Amino acid sequence: MLVLRQARLSDHPRLLELARELNSINLPAQPEELKAALRRSRSSFAGRMRDRARAVYLFCAEERSSGKLLGASMIIAKHGTPEAPHYYLEMDSDERYSHTLKRLFRHTYLRLRYSMDGPTELGGLIVTRSARGRPEQAGKQISWVRFLYLATHRARFEPRVVAEMLAPSEKTGGNAFWDHYGRRVTGLSFREADKLSTRDKEFIRALFPDSPLYTFLLPKAVQRSLGAVGAETVAALRLLEKAGMRFLGHIDPFDAGPYLGAATDDLVAVRQCRRFRAVAGAVGSSFPGDYLVGCEDRRGFRAVRTAALAGDSTLTLPADSMAALGVKQGAAVAAVALP
Repeated sequence: MLVLRQARLSDHPRLLELARELNSINLPAQPEELKAALRRSRSSFAGRMRDRARAVYLFCAEERSSGKLLGASMIIAKHGTPEAPHYYLEMDSDERYSHTLKRLFRHTYLRLRYSMDGPTELGGLIVTRSARGRPEQAGKQISWVRFLYLATHRARFEPRVVAEMLAPSEKTGGNAFWDHYGRRVTGLSFREADKLSTRDKEFIRALFPDSPLYTFLLPKAVQRSLGAVGAETVAALRLLEKAGMRFLGHIDPFDAGPYLGAATDDLVAVRQCRRFRAVAGAVGSSFPGDYLVGCEDRRGFRAVRTAALAGDSTLTLPADSMAALGVKQGAAVAAVALP
């Protein structure tokens, strides 16, 4: 059984290993940056982060039997402010028709857009390689726990939520779209631009042209990469789609990975989340539901995946699930069904 819980400062060494597997700006792979993210996460979970643009919520998937961390994920409460806008490339098209030639062409183009009042973002999802493909589905659990938390703390988050999906990676560490466009307009390699963007994104607005980029000008291989995801990201994308998120027609200006999004209130878990009082019961055929059940007290937020039976006001749970959650009879819990 996995316990999905808020990250602690003591998780730093193990999270650093996970972060280096992911190599993402959302889950910092530098020790001091990760420490800062953990401190911000602790304040955010405690409700002490007044500035929503600085609030982050970092989750861990801990194997109960061994104490190992098998995965992590994150919610960024607000991605996009006047100081650090949310940048993306909008995909659109225009039509051209010649009466003389009787020919119609539809041309896809990209245009830089940005928001200074941005959405909530889901990020930092990683499952250690040794845990992938196992029956407990650590990836599904550590991804879905973010929706449970969004549902139970709706007022902390924006009206819309987005998630950037990783584009296919190249063996060289570069990116096909960036090498054919971004590098030419900024003079930076993909890694240089990615690293700089963690501190300052001003160069994007300053150097990216305002005029549209017609995609037929790009090599065919680069055209195919626009909005595509890597093989290891397909399962995560499908899970977000089950949660109610859809491709927005927006791609990342760096690697051309797609942005999925939805109105927060329209997310499946937000609509279906229910609050109960937990009661212990014997496991049997009367436990048909597969739920993610969470609770929160002075020890912080935590959740487990479990079979359960939902009543009008009570949720019957097996004894081992009650023990994993650390709750007693009658404790307040929240639950969402897993897809």
